Amino acid sequence: MVTVGDAIDLILTHTKTVEGFEQVSVTDALGRIAYEDIVSGINVPHFLRSAMDGYGLVGECGEYKVVGRDKDLGDCTCIRINTGFPIPDKVFAVAEVEIVKLENGFLRLLKPIEKGRNFTVVGVEVKEGGIIAQKGERISVRKRALLAYCGISNLKVRRKPLVGIITTGDEVVFPNEELGRFGVYNANYFILDGLIRKWFSEPVYFGHVKDDIDSIAEIVAYAIERCDVLITTGGVSAGSKDFIKGVLERNLSAKIIFDKTTIKPGKPAVFAKMGDKILFGMPGWPSALYATAYIYLKPMLYKLSGFDHKEFELTAKLSEPMRSRTGKFYFNRVKLDFKHGTFYAVSAGSQKTDNFYSTAIADGLLGIEEKKGSVEAGQQLPLILFDD
Repeated sequence: MVTVGDAIDLILTHTKTVEGFEQVSVTDALGRIAYEDIVSGINVPHFLRSAMDGYGLVGECGEYKVVGRDKDLGDCTCIRINTGFPIPDKVFAVAEVEIVKLENGFLRLLKPIEKGRNFTVVGVEVKEGGIIAQKGERISVRKRALLAYCGISNLKVRRKPLVGIITTGDEVVFPNEELGRFGVYNANYFILDGLIRKWFSEPVYFGHVKDDIDSIAEIVAYAIERCDVLITTGGVSAGSKDFIKGVLERNLSAKIIFDKTTIKPGKPAVFAKMGDKILFGMPGWPSALYATAYIYLKPMLYKLSGFDHKEFELTAKLSEPMRSRTGKFYFNRVKLDFKHGTFYAVSAGSQKTDNFYSTAIADGLLGIEEKKGSVEAGQQLPLILFDD
């Protein structure tokens, strides 16, 4: 059994960013990952403009004659200029309307002003040839708007990794199917489909398979040839119908990197390689799947997609004691309150592996490391915010 930290390191060591790019319009670039540095083809602004409504002044005079056209500008004259309008060549400063007095077609300053006042100079925001989005950067709402602001109409973005999903289990049915006496509805497909899309990849569902070795081996072999990564749910523990590890190891000759970690919930999880393909057998309980997705799958998909990003290191202060055992890295589901710059955490309810409701209503996960054991109220602990 490997520690959570070692498991993350192993996952990232064995994950390589997918090759390839797509050319997309700026309209379709939202949420995509930049394939290369994107540079501006223009200065912004590309002309000298006024930052305020006011008067452009020619010469340093006690009084200025107000004129209506640029061609009439000469010493001791001025012209009305609105915010964002171009500044004529002869103007040495723009006096905002609040500091001038107009009388009989002449203007007087109410206070001295400096040369270049209220000038917005060429390229002050963005220089022509300057990088406006970096390779590996997510194109956010603001960044897409900046690209448009600089006249970018098309750009290269990374190809989305194809992430296969297979759900397993005799008892699992979809919401539109009849729920048997001991059946459960398939939440795992919806968890993975949503998180994979959120984390810059393209999910490909290869269907649900019952707990049968031959059926599992057949669909896994078919799926892994058609995607960059394959994720299965269920069948990774030590039960009589937990076949995933055996199928990967014996039927497909995959190399098992690890099959258990110190995480709670979600200790059984099989991370394997078959050639250059990743196979990840994740837990079947939805709460365990969700926790392991945030701890293991998220950094893996970030690297796979080429997203160059580091998570903020957040903490939360416990508002109540929490129980844990040494040797396991607990990720407890918590509700949060934010006061005076600090997160305060309380339990979201049951921390049992078979309880998904507390995950569904939680704001995040609070980490209690392997060496800590139970913790008292007031302690500051690592926090993972849900971003779905």
